[in-house]
Amino acid sequence: MITVILGAQWGDEGKGKLTDILCADASLCKCTSPSLEPKPPISIAAPGSHTIVVGDQVYDFHILPSGLVNPSCLNLVGTGCVVHIPTFFKELEDLKRKGLNTDGRILLSGRAHVVFNLHLLIDGLQEGELTQAVEQEISGGDGEFDVNKKSTGGAIGTTKKGIGPAYSAKHARSGVRIHQIFNKVELDKRLRVLANGARKRYGDAIASYDVDEEIARFDTYREQLRPFVVDAVPLMASAQKKDTHILVEGANALMLDIVTSSSTGIGGILTGLAISPFKIKEIIGVVKAYTTRSVFFRTPFFHITLVWNCKIPSDNPARQGLPHASTG
Repeated sequence: MITVILGAQWGDEGKGKLTDILCADASLCKCTSPSLEPKPPISIAAPGSHTIVVGDQVYDFHILPSGLVNPSCLNLVGTGCVVHIPTFFKELEDLKRKGLNTDGRILLSGRAHVVFNLHLLIDGLQEGELTQAVEQEISGGDGEFDVNKKSTGGAIGTTKKGIGPAYSAKHARSGVRIHQIFNKVELDKRLRVLANGARKRYGDAIASYDVDEEIARFDTYREQLRPFVVDAVPLMASAQKKDTHILVEGANALMLDIVTSSSTGIGGILTGLAISPFKIKEIIGVVKAYTTRSVFFRTPFFHITLVWNCKIPSDNPARQGLPHASTG
């Protein structure tokens, strides 16, 4: 039996809160732990920014699933995700520092793709190029904005966490899956190919990137990461066969499908987790009474260029500091 929680707007609808409530009845939360015995709750989550408040303690989740707040929940980061390994370990450390024990309750799909620091650098460069292009288009090249002129493109407004470039590498079949980290020869070769391609594309703009330094970093991560990695396909197949209660926590929201470079709708759940649509009991779309969107948000009241640097406090503390727009 599978329950799916999805955002039905532009994110920050409160999916994490609902996940925390429903995890008490689940056996797997989308982000997973070592073993299905003795059938702990399972929570499965995709990368996003979720905030859970328990008493006076605030937990921020980006890569990890909100199901970790439930001490009996088994958690899996699914196959359709992309994962920045340093951030994965940092989030685990932050949770432990706040008193949340995650030992034996979090797994990574070995088929998920890796976000390298190279991808973070490329993400920033791409945003810079798009920003410059739209500024020149709207200003007519003279530096003065014309508020009546519609833009045909521009910066996406990403978090610059390398997610878009990592998904691009995945679909170009040049990315690295987590299980490939354990083959040093293959990892080193593929990472060098990625770095060489980036140098040809961006030249001196990525001169600060040191591929040998990144390779050395993964040499230290290799054994640290091993206990968390599992082949999620047979794991999910076994859980479905046993009719395990699975709770799937989606990332972002329906209106950001593909905009985030990932599939945030029900289709992404099916392909990213290898689950049967016939096993889904319910799909819950979370909405709120007003609408907000991080970064760009076209409304009847603002031209896109006028909200470019608008910073309104986000409903989600994990997103605070990002440009944000809203309408009632």
